[in-house]
Amino acid sequence: MTMELCEDWLMKQSSALLSVVLLFAFACCVRSPVQGAAIEQSVIEVPFEFIHDSIVVQASVNEHGPFWMLLDTGADPSIVDLETANNVGLKLAAKGQQGSGGGTGVNPAYETVLPVVQLGGLRAANVDALGMNLSKLSSALGRPVGGVLGYSFLKRRIVQIDYPSRKVRFYTIAPSCTSDANSPVPNCTTLRFRYKDDILATGVTVNGKRVITNIDTGSNSYFQINPAAVDKLGLSGDLARAHASSSVGFNGELKNREGTVRNVTVGTISVNEPTVVFFGKGMGMDKEPWDLRIGNKFLKDYVVTLDFQRGRVTLAVP
Repeated sequence: MTMELCEDWLMKQSSALLSVVLLFAFACCVRSPVQGAAIEQSVIEVPFEFIHDSIVVQASVNEHGPFWMLLDTGADPSIVDLETANNVGLKLAAKGQQGSGGGTGVNPAYETVLPVVQLGGLRAANVDALGMNLSKLSSALGRPVGGVLGYSFLKRRIVQIDYPSRKVRFYTIAPSCTSDANSPVPNCTTLRFRYKDDILATGVTVNGKRVITNIDTGSNSYFQINPAAVDKLGLSGDLARAHASSSVGFNGELKNREGTVRNVTVGTISVNEPTVVFFGKGMGMDKEPWDLRIGNKFLKDYVVTLDFQRGRVTLAVP
């Protein structure tokens, strides 16, 4: 029914029924531009395991599986293990290229597409992906990893990661961020972000200096700082006091240093003397567009909502 027809029909009704009819007319005339029906909130909820501070879900590919997969906002596009790709009959590009990510090893990546991905009640079609050898990642997690669900799977979605409850939720409408008036501190904080190969958020400071921040659910660290940001933020003294450490990326082992900085403030959340990993030069992280990366060891205390439609990330106290 068009708006004009609705208005003509309404004008013929008695004044006593006008208010009721107006409500009906609104329901029949205002439609979703996609489905022709009023938009209603719906939620798809999927459980996850938190293994070594990594989000691991079970998903099927092409009706095969389920496979253990990481949920990683820092991966673009998604990734499928080469053995898994062969087992489910994916077509891989004939020539591979060195994949980006941490580590100094050689790990060619082959372009492919995941025709159908099923994660709980969420079904996605034609998800761009790279085929890579994920054996080192599997070894680090202690179980076979069939793939990584990254930005090509998450884009245009509203994703909520409820770390305390171990649930991932997919919304049609972003939940509101409300604060308890009786609480001395806000129970949620919202950052704005843009997406350019990574989630690049504003509203974060290190020792009082503003930084470009990457929210990365594929990182199992607390805070991480790339090599260029050390000089930019005047952290050479903090780096000198840090001790040697290591981590595992898509391309193998990274040699880093782990220490502290005076303060990191994320929106309204202030943390004094937090643990920070300083990435070493030449470890594959030298040209990142961000200064600070926030990983799961920090995020795990919050309910994190990533609204890729509006470019907002919310951290709420459960």
